[in-house]
Amino acid sequence: MRPLSFLLFLLLGSYILAGVLDNIPDRSEHVDGYDDPDMVTQRMASLPLHDIEGVWEFAGEGSIMAIERVDDTHGAGTLYRMVNIRSADISMIEGTVMGYLTPTAKRGQYDARIYSSRTDDHTLLTRPSKNLIILSDEGSRITFKPYGRKFRFNWWRLLLPYMYRHLVTPMENNPGDIDGCVRMYPTPAVPLNPVYL
Repeated sequence: MRPLSFLLFLLLGSYILAGVLDNIPDRSEHVDGYDDPDMVTQRMASLPLHDIEGVWEFAGEGSIMAIERVDDTHGAGTLYRMVNIRSADISMIEGTVMGYLTPTAKRGQYDARIYSSRTDDHTLLTRPSKNLIILSDEGSRITFKPYGRKFRFNWWRLLLPYMYRHLVTPMENNPGDIDGCVRMYPTPAVPLNPVYL
């Protein structure tokens, strides 16, 4: 009986965490307090931060985002949001929520929903996609790996409907190139670049 109750506990816990991410808005929101990177770091300096929280710079791009806890989860688990502080894309304004993440069972790994498209007027982000965010052991870098299924429309099967029965086939999402960020604040214990004496 004990293994069954443990299994039910695990299933309920994973349902609650999945529910937090599955209930995020379909479109990004704007939040105040992210106009100035210095103000964000000052606010963070006054708080006890989790490992993933901080100010991050997208590698090779220069955009800056904050990852901070969301307080209003009503006990459904720890939830963080990714918020734009400065973007290389001038159409994305400061304070735009770029996505949400929550811890997984494995230390340093986070299940995330990152907005992957835009509205027609380019003012809001839409279509949250599934990603795994991995925090490096020294805490100075994070990487993003998309996961889940995507579908491919096989147009040629319209021409040969009896030979090929499926018009749409699911495909596994290949992580492809690794995208990520380097930590700006708090300053990592291990420097990002070696210091030569």
